[in-house]
Amino acid sequence: MKVGFLKRLGAFVFDYLIVGFILSFIMLGFKPNSDIYKRTNELIKNYMDGKISVEEYTKEYKQINYDMQKEDVLVNGISAGLYVGYFVIFAWLNKGKTIGKKLFKIKVVGKDNRDVTLVNMLVRSLFIYGILSSIYSAIFVNFLGVNAFDQVGTIVSWIEGFVIIVSFFMVTYRKDKRGLHDIMAGTSVIGEVR
Repeated sequence: MKVGFLKRLGAFVFDYLIVGFILSFIMLGFKPNSDIYKRTNELIKNYMDGKISVEEYTKEYKQINYDMQKEDVLVNGISAGLYVGYFVIFAWLNKGKTIGKKLFKIKVVGKDNRDVTLVNMLVRSLFIYGILSSIYSAIFVNFLGVNAFDQVGTIVSWIEGFVIIVSFFMVTYRKDKRGLHDIMAGTSVIGEVR
């Protein structure tokens, strides 16, 4: 039985809460850079007070974001690792089920309802869980300048957003209930047979 949008959304939200909680707990050990936060607050205040133009705000914001990403390389790496660990490896080891999917009694299957492969889970998860953005930020902030990092990061975000939006409509309206990420990965989401 193919599973519609609401059950999948419920499992997605539940899984995101789990991963978010774990990530928040891990991040307790990292001390934020107060200088970057001061620069951000000052930038926003200057813009709101009309002291700087939109162009100046945008240019400075790009620099602040770049500096923050450079400083948070380890955090982005941990984030990417946690998302891959949970949504790819854990789900694969549990035959297409995360904790959220188990709770909502659904699972991801491969072609002809066979067990998913590790590659199926990686391709399926790459665009819809922010894994691509995290990997991009963790790696390419070290090789690209501010403008190139910002431009490519925007493209990566657009791609992820596009896949999510198109997948929403596909899961909602297609007869087979497969999203774009399912089609790219050769997967389907089905209800567990009792």
